[in-house]
Amino acid sequence: MRTGPGPGVLAAVAIVAAVVLQAAVFARLPLPGGPPSLVLVLVVAIGLAGGANAGLAAGFGAGLLVDLLSDHPVGILALFFALAGFVAGLLEADVERTVLAPVVVVALSTAAVYLAYLGVLGLLDRSAADGVRGVLGTVAYDVVLTPFVVPLVAAVARRMAPARRLP
Repeated sequence: MRTGPGPGVLAAVAIVAAVVLQAAVFARLPLPGGPPSLVLVLVVAIGLAGGANAGLAAGFGAGLLVDLLSDHPVGILALFFALAGFVAGLLEADVERTVLAPVVVVALSTAAVYLAYLGVLGLLDRSAADGVRGVLGTVAYDVVLTPFVVPLVAAVARRMAPARRLP
């Protein structure tokens, strides 16, 4: 019997740590293009490793935390991160055998989330700091983070999975 925190608690701690790291470190780096979105990469990784429900819950919680630390209307990123986590969970790739699938999923998710985010901000007559040029930088940085984050999340999910009993 395994004791200790469950997968939901570990995901919540990882999300809070990623939000703090993104707000305190990544957002302040003088990188060309937009800043990396460690939180979105983590949400997609949780979706790929844990399924649609895990991705949806992680995405909503992470997006809400990011929204609360931002100056845009609350709920925009919560909605889009939840959708990204849910869709990644529907794909539920075998991340231990393939490297390309998670990279493609993260790249498409990042582009879709931030383009939709910019679209909603445009509808609300608000402007984003980096605009569409920032999306390209964010996608590139998220692709670079993917080979580090996704395998780590998959390994933790594998260790947290209940042992299968043979009949």
